[in-house]
Amino acid sequence: MPIHTLEITNVRNLQRAKLQCSLQSNLIIGPNGSGKTSLLESITILSQGKSFRNSQKKSIISEGNNNLTIAALLDDEFCNQSIQGIRVGISKFANGKTLAKIASEKVQRISEITSLLPVCVIEPNSTEIVEGSPALRRQVLDWGVFHVEHDFVKHWRVFSSALKQRNALLKNKNCDVNQLRYWNEVLAPAAEQIAQLRRLYFSDFEGELKSSLRYFFNDDSVSVKVLDGWDSSMSFLECLNRNIEKDKRYGFTSDGPHKADFEIRSNGYLAKDYLSRGQKKLAVYAIRLAQVAHYQKKCSKRVSLLLDDLPSELDKGNCEKVCKELQRLECQVFITSIDTSNLNNMIIDTLSPKLFHVKHGTVTA
Repeated sequence: MPIHTLEITNVRNLQRAKLQCSLQSNLIIGPNGSGKTSLLESITILSQGKSFRNSQKKSIISEGNNNLTIAALLDDEFCNQSIQGIRVGISKFANGKTLAKIASEKVQRISEITSLLPVCVIEPNSTEIVEGSPALRRQVLDWGVFHVEHDFVKHWRVFSSALKQRNALLKNKNCDVNQLRYWNEVLAPAAEQIAQLRRLYFSDFEGELKSSLRYFFNDDSVSVKVLDGWDSSMSFLECLNRNIEKDKRYGFTSDGPHKADFEIRSNGYLAKDYLSRGQKKLAVYAIRLAQVAHYQKKCSKRVSLLLDDLPSELDKGNCEKVCKELQRLECQVFITSIDTSNLNNMIIDTLSPKLFHVKHGTVTA
């Protein structure tokens, strides 16, 4: 559901801000350090319970305060017009506690808000999806699986719990092999389900992905492949039993869906070694926008897309390509840009966004 109104209190230098958002495009302009990224960060915290900037809670909360609060009125496009929408909110406290609400009722899991407010973030460090560890690419893959394959979370929780137990045993060099085999039996079915759901999602999503990569690169040079995280010629139970001695030696479970990868290649080479910095950013846009397109088609719901510093590392032609794709997708989008960018006029001409200006933590329309 897109955001109709957004209220932010005590997030970094945003002491208090209230925005009446466009359900289509929003452009947030301001100098570096003004609070533009903190605004996008607030939307991410509301949706996912955490920041994309990987900061400690205390540094996110404005100095001199003990908590932050973010609330939004979501626009339910399919409800009766007499209903105003759904209000969601989250508060985070310096002591580590989190309070989340939907329609004034406490919720136990942030994922309940995530399902109502799916958010996709692309920011300057998103090139790490191409350059960085498999864990970052798994997060991208699992964003789509979570939102489209609803049994995924259930199987992931079973797997994660059993994995912790198995790894705890493996830390003891003299651990009981029979106990390991017991946890292998618990782990294996959940792992197989996770891998199957990832493959099912990717198979369904692959058409949009290939079209998006072709649109941004003008050819089929960039490809993506899902790797399960173990030798798929055998079952995961066989893999676990085969690896018992190796895992005892290492002290952890060496193979499994927690080691899966979303492998990105260009002309057959790993993209991290082959593409330029700007091309890596373009690959990220191609993948994430394809995910948004697939989600919106599959679920008949709109994503809130957050683009931090859109013009960064993109030339005018590619920036315009991104904007035209945003126009086609019809998702809600929040774009930040420095006030001196010579691409702002192009963004405005293409998307006709609602404009917000941020200066010293104050947001004005």
